[in-house]
Amino acid sequence: MHINYNDPVLWLSYRFACDAKARNQNIEKKFLDFFKHHNHQLHLADVGAGTGANFRYYFDKIPQNQEWVFIEQDPRMIKATLHCLEKFAQDRDYRLQQNHDTLTISHQDKTAHIKLLQGTLDRIEHLADLQKVDVVTANAFFDLISYDQFEIFTRKLSENEVCLLATLNYYETSFLPFSECDHRFLRFYHMHMKRPQSFGIAMGRDCSEEMLDLLRQHHMLIEQEASQWHISRSNTAMHHFLLNFMEKAIHELNLVPEEQHDFNNWMAEKKKLCHDRLLEINVDHSDIFAYPD
Repeated sequence: MHINYNDPVLWLSYRFACDAKARNQNIEKKFLDFFKHHNHQLHLADVGAGTGANFRYYFDKIPQNQEWVFIEQDPRMIKATLHCLEKFAQDRDYRLQQNHDTLTISHQDKTAHIKLLQGTLDRIEHLADLQKVDVVTANAFFDLISYDQFEIFTRKLSENEVCLLATLNYYETSFLPFSECDHRFLRFYHMHMKRPQSFGIAMGRDCSEEMLDLLRQHHMLIEQEASQWHISRSNTAMHHFLLNFMEKAIHELNLVPEEQHDFNNWMAEKKKLCHDRLLEINVDHSDIFAYPD
């Protein structure tokens, strides 16, 4: 089967199982316990919602009725989200209704209303009415925005006493078997994450540390634990996705010819290991639950 490794919707479908397995259960329990005695509908804003992975993961785990706002920048994701939610409901025999930009999913005595909102994520706090939100969720998102953007966002969270559940915050990638050149080219990969962009410099692999710093500055209480992908030898599709991302990123750095030649050889070696089902990849993240003091 041919897989388009440049398709962002397909990428999210493949990573869903890895995310679900990696999510830290202690952080998840802290989040669910925090709202255990919440007697009203729970209001959630999902930032960088993609195809609704956070909703699909948490709907059955949260006991209350729910109102979600999916905030997504990529218009391709809106259509894909509708398809994913239809399949989610159909697979579980849940009721689904659609009214313009709002979906309703019901099961027994629990209901979730979902509003799909497309907009630029440069200023998250302008897209979500945080006065009406109990918790903001985000999966693998905050490494993509800058320290200054997160500072403004965190200030608004604190002012409105809104919780934050930020999962799969990227930190590091490692390969098995290890190569002497791994560190060299992963350093380039991490440099690409922190290249200058229109909004500034993304937090990249420093996101967890910088997020914790800002959350503390704004007097939020914090729980943080590790969440790791272990991509086994048999999961060659995920290997190819990750290698493709790295290859495209490093190409954009315009390395000098000698470095590009070395990188091409290194990448060819990784792809051969993948083809021979000898490659394993670990990707380290952290999960964070922050709540008002």
